[in-house]
Amino acid sequence: MARVPPGIGVPDPLRMLFEWVDINGFVHTDEDGELWGSLSDDPFNGPGSYLLLRGNTTDEVGDRLAGWLAPVRDGVPVLWPFCRTGGDGSMAALWRAPDGRDLIVHLASGSGSLLMCVLGEDAVDFLRLLAIGYKEVCWNDDWSEPPVPEPGGEVANLPYRHWVETSFGVDIPATGLEIIPNPAEWGDEDTTDIWCRAVNETGE
Repeated sequence: MARVPPGIGVPDPLRMLFEWVDINGFVHTDEDGELWGSLSDDPFNGPGSYLLLRGNTTDEVGDRLAGWLAPVRDGVPVLWPFCRTGGDGSMAALWRAPDGRDLIVHLASGSGSLLMCVLGEDAVDFLRLLAIGYKEVCWNDDWSEPPVPEPGGEVANLPYRHWVETSFGVDIPATGLEIIPNPAEWGDEDTTDIWCRAVNETGE
């Protein structure tokens, strides 16, 4: 959370997620000494294994997004990627929308996933989406069906699912489309999704 740039507000549920990861010892160190978090003690197997939580520095945000979407508006940062959503390089990010809302949005890699939409009505919806059990949430084509576990594996990350249910008093649906019924993709011309429309207007 220390890397969140000034101007972007972090919803309380997202702060609680990072705290839960830390309390449960799910923080890891890579070979470069960088810290990142996961939703379990085995970040490379099982549901959500590609959901790696790592806040980017302001410079990293600029380097990563330069050329297709400006992460700064009127000199103020408006976009902060904080989570990898798939092995293709797709990410989730906090975005300060022009109307002042702080939304969690999906940044498609473009070389794989094309998902480019707001990830739920609020931050709790984002946590619920992660709890369904998809190994990678960047593939919205999979959202019409429940996730299929690997042989001998669980459908869902049960400790994480229980935490979401009890902390926020919500249920976890069977499919992603129950949370995001009309996921927009990069270049959709008829979408009403505020994030996809912004990308279409400013991206290359």
